[in-house]
Amino acid sequence: MEPPADAAPERPRIATHQLNLNPSRWNTGRWRPLTEGYGFLAPLAAATLVAARTMPLLAPVPAILGGLIALAFRDPERDIQQRASAVLSPADGRVLRVSVEFDEHWQIEMTEVAIFLALQDVHVQRIPLTGKVVAQVRKAGGYKPAMTEAATHGNNQLATYIQTDLGPCTVTQISGLVARRIVTWSQVGDHVEQGDRMGMIKFGSQVTLRLPTSMRVLVAAGDRVTGGLTVIAEV
Repeated sequence: MEPPADAAPERPRIATHQLNLNPSRWNTGRWRPLTEGYGFLAPLAAATLVAARTMPLLAPVPAILGGLIALAFRDPERDIQQRASAVLSPADGRVLRVSVEFDEHWQIEMTEVAIFLALQDVHVQRIPLTGKVVAQVRKAGGYKPAMTEAATHGNNQLATYIQTDLGPCTVTQISGLVARRIVTWSQVGDHVEQGDRMGMIKFGSQVTLRLPTSMRVLVAAGDRVTGGLTVIAEV
């Protein structure tokens, strides 16, 4: 969704390959999803080579599985159009619901947008608003199907709290039935820019975004959103 014509002036467009990228390290920027998937992809690549030599008819099995897993760890480049008065989606997926929830960290009621990430969606999350990471809280839990409300409150999750010029913001990465690992690349004390790569959840899941109730939400249940591109809400 695009902001209305009378929205605040847009900030400069920046290519995502310029975000959080230190060429001297592999585990930064766009390489992070690749390195996160190395533990899955390397054994499958080795199995494909062994099978090709010993059991050629079975070689396509690990090769296809490796291809599917590589697809899950993809991280496409995106031109992030930073908007000072708008909130960008933290994840790719489908909006499950928009509700008002009490946030224990901020001790206020906030608007919550829940997004379901299917296995075929990009699993990298992005920062919705420029600000400072002031806290992160991990909560142990179960692995219920990620498209359910029970998963929102009961599954293993990691909440990242960001103080921004537009007010408090909470992004929570939630595990699902298949997703078993939540990864964050943002740390407490970090200054984060809107559109930065924030982390990833391996193999589909749910992400919730909490914002001040004074903001106007521009999405509804059933809408498709794209991380770093779709405008979720605005002042």
